[in-house]
Amino acid sequence: MAENLKVTHGAQGQAENLSEVGRAYSEKLQTLARGLISGLYMLIRSVKMYDPENSVFEKPLLQLQDIINQIISKEGRLELVGVKESYYLNNMLVKVDLNSIDNQRYLLAEMRSKDVGGISLTKVITVQELKNFIWIFSKEQLASADEDGLADRKLLNMKVAKFSRLREKLSREEDGKQDQKVDRKKYAMTVYARAVFFLTRYLESVQAGKPLNTSRALRLVQDFVDISFEQRTHFLGMTTMKREMDYLVYHQVNVCLMSIVFGQELGLTKPQLRDLGYIALFHDAGMATIPEELATKRGALSAEEKAIIQKAPLISIRNILMEKGFSRSTLLRVVTTFEHKADFGTAVRDARGDIQMIIPKTNLGTYAKIIAICAAYDALTSKRPYRDAYGPEVALMLMWTEMRNKFDPELLQVFMRVMAIQPVKVLSRRQQSMTLGGL
Repeated sequence: MAENLKVTHGAQGQAENLSEVGRAYSEKLQTLARGLISGLYMLIRSVKMYDPENSVFEKPLLQLQDIINQIISKEGRLELVGVKESYYLNNMLVKVDLNSIDNQRYLLAEMRSKDVGGISLTKVITVQELKNFIWIFSKEQLASADEDGLADRKLLNMKVAKFSRLREKLSREEDGKQDQKVDRKKYAMTVYARAVFFLTRYLESVQAGKPLNTSRALRLVQDFVDISFEQRTHFLGMTTMKREMDYLVYHQVNVCLMSIVFGQELGLTKPQLRDLGYIALFHDAGMATIPEELATKRGALSAEEKAIIQKAPLISIRNILMEKGFSRSTLLRVVTTFEHKADFGTAVRDARGDIQMIIPKTNLGTYAKIIAICAAYDALTSKRPYRDAYGPEVALMLMWTEMRNKFDPELLQVFMRVMAIQPVKVLSRRQQSMTLGGL
């Protein structure tokens, strides 16, 4: 069945390639941004000791000019703004290493002491203009600069953003954002409640043998995708809302939420996240037809009971096929619903029964691998009639050790990062050094 997904996998592969290109571009921009901050720091610190006309400035000025002009060439503009204790380059947070934090703080303090909140350019800069900017911070200069620099050393292409004005603007925006955050959190809770309500009705219709059309849920999934970009932390926090008596309903909504956040971390586009969330929302709907006493049975299942449980994914697929029309999207839903139940690989164990490596079985789809991880995590962290809920770290430890053949190990490591739980916190030194075959 996986072979039928070649078209879809091709599209996903293209998206993954685009995502890699995007990441490489961002990393290059981050490198340039760090070079910009480092260059400004060195020049502004040096101008406290030397005259900007001193030859000691020649090489650093040329290096900074090259960095600035590279950024303008790539981005079409350069806007560097200091916000709180960080710098943003063209709205991107500049990530500095620990050794450079003190340098960044020094630069922020010096710029703000001269009422400079940032700089902006849309055209290439000359060494002379850079020198005129550095003059603002010289020890002889007591007055603050205007937007076009000092009275006797004007800036042509560079504009100085006044820190005092920027602070007022940020303060107004912060007040507005706080109100907006409250509203968005309320809206997120409302969408979550709507999804729970719809899933409850849908599973009732599945039990009655007349499943509702799932396309009505597309708007809810799109809302989830939009909210996840704005309220990721709060968004994941909603997945802790679970009711044991309505396990299947909450399980599917939570898997939908986690899959969207996980997919976002992997670089999926909004349309892809909508498709992923839509499939995840109904990934286990067939379990609604399983008798309650069997679904919650303690202890081992008989061969006959296992056969009944194994029919659940087929019922989910049948419900998809009962809907009107058949498209590539329908095919993707069918294949993903089937594949997410398949193990990623075969575990090779040592004499003590510990997993030494994983041999991948087949080429499972990306959506199926994402949903498999999210579904297992939510199931393990949920209370069931036959056991208590596992804590997040214990659940991930089980997924990485006893159950690791079920999941793509590379995706599982990303998932741990998404859930803000690093593998080092839950694995022993020996478990961390296990080799993975076929990667």
